[in-house]
Amino acid sequence: MSIPGKSMKIGGWNYHVGDVGDSDKVVMLVHGMPDDGSCWKYQVPALLNAGYRCIVPDTLGYGLTDRPREVEHYKIDKIIGHMFEIIEQLGLKDLNLVGHDWGSGITWPMLMQKPELFRKYCSLSVGHLGCVFGQAHEMTQERGTPERMLESVKTNWFTYHHTQAGMEELYMTNDFRYFDLFFCSHPEKEEVKAAIKQTGHIEWLNYDIANPMVMDYLATAKDRNYYPNVKVPCMVIYPEQDMFLWPTQAIDTPSRVDAECRVEFIQGGHWSMLDHPDDVNVRLIDWFDSETYNVRANVLKA
Repeated sequence: MSIPGKSMKIGGWNYHVGDVGDSDKVVMLVHGMPDDGSCWKYQVPALLNAGYRCIVPDTLGYGLTDRPREVEHYKIDKIIGHMFEIIEQLGLKDLNLVGHDWGSGITWPMLMQKPELFRKYCSLSVGHLGCVFGQAHEMTQERGTPERMLESVKTNWFTYHHTQAGMEELYMTNDFRYFDLFFCSHPEKEEVKAAIKQTGHIEWLNYDIANPMVMDYLATAKDRNYYPNVKVPCMVIYPEQDMFLWPTQAIDTPSRVDAECRVEFIQGGHWSMLDHPDDVNVRLIDWFDSETYNVRANVLKA
C-alpha cells in the first residue's frame, strides 16, 4: 500500500504523492527499483514522531501513479522534472531529501541542479554519481586500477541485463522463478510480485532501458565533472551486505561533496530501510536534527 496522500497532476500524469504530517520541517523520500513509496513505511512514522512532514511520491510506473508503457517517458531528466514540479506545487523549501537505488539516481542530480532547495540529503547505498560511474576510468594513481574498474562494471551487470528484449517475460515465467532468484535479498519480494501481477507488466524496467548506463560511463570518461560536486550536506548509508552496490563508491563520496559529508556503514542488504529500519531511522533523524557544518566531516563507520 502506498503512503497516504493525494493525487497530483505532474508532467501530464496522475501522480500519487504521500503527504503526512504538517510540520515546517519536511523530508522528501524517493524510492527506487522495484518498489513504490510504501518501501518507506518504517521511516515515515519515525520521522513523524521526530517532528517532520513526509512527502513520498510513487514515481512514474509504480504504485498508484500512472504507468505508461512507452520507454521515452522514463528519461531521467523528465522524472527529475516531475520531482521538482511536486516540490513547486506543494510550495516546499529548505527540504531534507532521501533517495534509494534509482531514487538516488533521481535525487543526486536534484542536488546538483537546484541546491538552494535542499537543507540536507541522505542516500541509501548509492554514493555520488561521479564516484559510481567515474570509478570505471579514474586516472589518479591511487584509484586508476583494473580492479576498481571491474568492481564498478561487474556489479552493475543487471542494468545491462534489464535493457535486453525478453527481460519482462523472463522475470514472470515459471511463476517468477528468475525474479525470486534475482531479488532473493528483497524482504518483501512477494508484495512486489503481487503488484506486477495486477497489471501483467513491469513498467519499471523502462528506467534502465531509457537511461542506458553505458552513457553515464561515456559521459564521465569525457568529463570527470559531468556529475559536479554537491554543495548540500550529504550522508550515505551503505549496508555491508548490499548485492548491487560496492563499498568504494560510497567511501569515495566525500571527495565529491563541498560540504559536510558522512558515510556510515550498517548491517543489512540493499533494501536496508526494510531489513534494518531501526539502524536507518536512527541515522536519518540524527542527521536531519543535527546542525550543519561548513567543513567536511570524517568518514564514519558504524
